[in-house]
Amino acid sequence: MASVTDVSRILLDQRLHSPGPERSPVFTHLLTSLCLAAGAAAPRNVVLFVADGAGFQHYEAARLQEADPTGLQVYDGWPVRLAMCTPPAGGTYDPEQMWRDPAWCDRDLTDSAAAITAMTTGVKTVNGRLAVDPRGDPLVTLAQAMAAADKSTGVVTTVPFVHATPAGFAVSCQDRGAYLEIARLMLGGKLDVVMGAGHPWHDDDGRRCDVADYCRVGGAATWDSLVAGSLGAAGEGPWSLITARGQFQALASGAAPRRVVGVPPVRETLQAQRGGDPLAAPFAVPRNEDVPTLAEMARAALNVLDADPDGFCLLIEGGAVDWASHDGRAGRMIEEMTDFNRAVEAVMAGLDERGLLGETLVVVTADHECGHLAGPVPTYVFLTGEHTNSLVPLFARGPGSGSSPPSPTTPIPSADPTSTTANSARCSSAPPVRSSVCAAAAPMVPWSRTRTTAGTTEGPGAGPFRRGSPAS
Repeated sequence: MASVTDVSRILLDQRLHSPGPERSPVFTHLLTSLCLAAGAAAPRNVVLFVADGAGFQHYEAARLQEADPTGLQVYDGWPVRLAMCTPPAGGTYDPEQMWRDPAWCDRDLTDSAAAITAMTTGVKTVNGRLAVDPRGDPLVTLAQAMAAADKSTGVVTTVPFVHATPAGFAVSCQDRGAYLEIARLMLGGKLDVVMGAGHPWHDDDGRRCDVADYCRVGGAATWDSLVAGSLGAAGEGPWSLITARGQFQALASGAAPRRVVGVPPVRETLQAQRGGDPLAAPFAVPRNEDVPTLAEMARAALNVLDADPDGFCLLIEGGAVDWASHDGRAGRMIEEMTDFNRAVEAVMAGLDERGLLGETLVVVTADHECGHLAGPVPTYVFLTGEHTNSLVPLFARGPGSGSSPPSPTTPIPSADPTSTTANSARCSSAPPVRSSVCAAAAPMVPWSRTRTTAGTTEGPGAGPFRRGSPAS
């Protein structure tokens, strides 16, 4: 059986064989720390939280929503706090250009597929590809490497589990939009927990539909096998399917099935796409009460994975932060960030209750910024409906996190990904270790809580921040 150190060496070797300009220093720094850790210092477990599309201002908006006057979150006091840039392969980030030219943030934009590839392989790629390098060669993901070490692995998300971030954590695929193939790969691979939206028989408000849409769950035959309890029986073991909120809540403690698929009764998102005024204040529109919260799903996943004596690796995504930001819906975005923060708190409490904090590496970050959210408080404006090249926060704690960041090199030289060739295999759930071409870097920035409190902002997408009653 491979050890955690062996796992991290596989990923680090994969990254180090890529050309220097196309490497991912922040996540490779964490992988290097894993390699250097030995014995009791090596983490038994890894938990990666990703607030999809959340830049510094998204985190700050959620802080302002909290009743606590400090607005501090559980991760704010962690020893590792970085700013991370996010361009895909061939892209660049130059802080001087960002300072001089506001339009610079619209250059070299990553998508979630390229971003999660950099985060879980240490290697950058072009947009649209999941754990596949610019030449078309599949890469080993963190989940795959951990599974090779006999550790349990899982994904939890507020959006369909076939979307880029959870998918790129688990499988390799040339096309992030190949949902049917991705679902079959995820459910046919070594994952032990898969939880996310995408129920074929319910809409965004949880209402029963007359016609099913199976594209997010691998097709009708795959769904029927899940319902029957037969899917996976010939491979890693049969999946247990849960859909009701009460089932997620009950799974948070006590005996648990070895493998669980959780698909709440909702189509695209847990809450962000529900009806009502999409521009209303946070939590002003009644919630989908039959749908579990991200925190409830995370607690259930933790209970399932913790049964493995060898440890586990878990991705938890607040995926709809990005969706709300694309649409310029600040209230819904704050709801999603608040739910994300409650999930971090729930997992940290669960780890503490189980005595696992000292042996678990926990990372909280984002894959990119979306919307170019700006103030001044108490107003807001989304300056774009797309992703930006803005820096995003990264927080880490626990064994393997290290105590100092990698030395930044700015600007990051760009590389030409156009000389790559496509691999004949579109998708793979068990890619071989390959050298590859890719990149990332993350300069440190001063940590500041200074806010502007005067003035107003007008224009499309502008409006006031308002306090509501956050749900747990």
